[in-house]
Amino acid sequence: MNTRLKLRLCFMKSLGAVLALGLVACAPTVTPQGQEFDVQSSAVQHDIGFTYNTAQATFREGLKSITQRYLEPIKMDVLAISGLQGLATIDPSLHLNFDAQSHKVELFRGETSLKQFKTPARANATAWAYLTTNVIRTARAHSQDMQDSSSERIFEAVFDGMMSNLDIFSRYAGGEEARAHRAQRDGFGGIGISVSKTHDSTMITKINHNSPASLAGLKVNDVIVQIEDTPVSERSNRSVLDLLHGPVGSLVSLSVVRRPKGQGADMRHIDFNLRRSHIVPDTVESDIKDAILTLRISSFNKSTSTSVHRTLRAHKHALRTGSIRGVILDLRGNPGGLLSQSVNVADLFLNKGRIISTRGRHLDSIHDYTAGGIDLTQGLPLVVLIDGNSASAAEIVASALQDLGRAVVVGSTSYGKGTVQTVIRLPNDGEMTLTWSRLISPSGYALHGLGVMPSVCATNLTSGLSESTFDAILAPTHIKKQQDAMTRWWATGLIFDGHRQDLRNACPAKIFKSTKTNDLLIQLAKRIIDDPGLYQYTLLKPNAVNTAARH
Repeated sequence: MNTRLKLRLCFMKSLGAVLALGLVACAPTVTPQGQEFDVQSSAVQHDIGFTYNTAQATFREGLKSITQRYLEPIKMDVLAISGLQGLATIDPSLHLNFDAQSHKVELFRGETSLKQFKTPARANATAWAYLTTNVIRTARAHSQDMQDSSSERIFEAVFDGMMSNLDIFSRYAGGEEARAHRAQRDGFGGIGISVSKTHDSTMITKINHNSPASLAGLKVNDVIVQIEDTPVSERSNRSVLDLLHGPVGSLVSLSVVRRPKGQGADMRHIDFNLRRSHIVPDTVESDIKDAILTLRISSFNKSTSTSVHRTLRAHKHALRTGSIRGVILDLRGNPGGLLSQSVNVADLFLNKGRIISTRGRHLDSIHDYTAGGIDLTQGLPLVVLIDGNSASAAEIVASALQDLGRAVVVGSTSYGKGTVQTVIRLPNDGEMTLTWSRLISPSGYALHGLGVMPSVCATNLTSGLSESTFDAILAPTHIKKQQDAMTRWWATGLIFDGHRQDLRNACPAKIFKSTKTNDLLIQLAKRIIDDPGLYQYTLLKPNAVNTAARH
């Protein structure tokens, strides 16, 4: 049994771990019948700072969800005991002795035995949750650290202990953190702006399309000086946004300072009264340069595919008449997001074919997602940019467009996060993110630990390089070497071993930093689009994919 305690993770990808959204209704607390527990009266339900009814319902939902939904089978007693061992992060003197054969667990503080408990003989989530809350009750009666801990600190300790047995993408988030995650995925009440702190000023850096801020006339570079009656000069970005957020339909007033156009013009002080609306953060930016449309997707939330669709529709005439010669889909640094959105985005560029498959233990985790729409770009040359920080949902899009012969993938090997997470909302308003299935590309290889390999590997691309470097990257011998590596890549299928890392070394993951005036990877993509012969040579055909998948 793995009893190590998992420290809370500082994820490089705040949302990259979350691909599928599944909300589980809060379950009522049920007292187990016929169990031989040595517990206090059920009338004692609440200690200051900790509500036992809520705790029992929360632990029950957590135990049930993990054992039913997690990708790999895991025993309930292992989860529950590991969770209780997590209490040592609050009071290091607390520890447990668990005897599975006699169905007993004993709680110690130092060398002193505090109490012995009878454990459930079966994998009954209600019974194990009931035991967990009673061990916590005993620990709080004898430990000042436990008494002083908030309920959220106790939940965090227990769930982190449970999840020490799982993979790094499965984690617990408390109420406050979970609400922030839900706002990112589902939206929130606000006015639709992004802000940045510069010295003692809070400046608007972005305004969402068709948001209250946009409709009211707020502008990028406006400096916010006051929200309601609160000056903001000394407040952090997060604090300013918290003041702007609120219930949908509620009013908020703010004052800004704006510098009018024209040298020497005086600053203007402007007051605004806005009504908050449901805001979903923008994740898509676009521009057209040299007759090539570039779409940059920063992550995948519930509005991403709609934004991409709206952009393509806005340029429908230019795409049809040839005013736009090609499209670049920039997924560099994209940590992922919602599975459904990645499928929908890929479908906008495909007429047919399987986009992705998911496979897990739970029946609801088994799906085949296929394209069934219309390619809105009408077959125009398409280049997808990826790097070492392109993960999960971004890898779904890249692998689908590559495997189905629709796009040339350029950059470096991607992150290799090929598992799907489902989000379970808990009775305490926190949530668990659980890995519950694997992603299988159209050609049949599992993405996890492997990622997507570009057909044009640009890991040697650095700032200040000459045209000769582009020539070397696009040389037929270099492209052929990549294609040979990709044939071995596809052949891995569902085999998980150290060989996957060896394959990644053929085009090592790299983070491509760029500026708007000097983006070498964009220049490389444009060169591929501008050369029809080169584009066709670097474009993988479906029959080649199918051949690789059969071997």
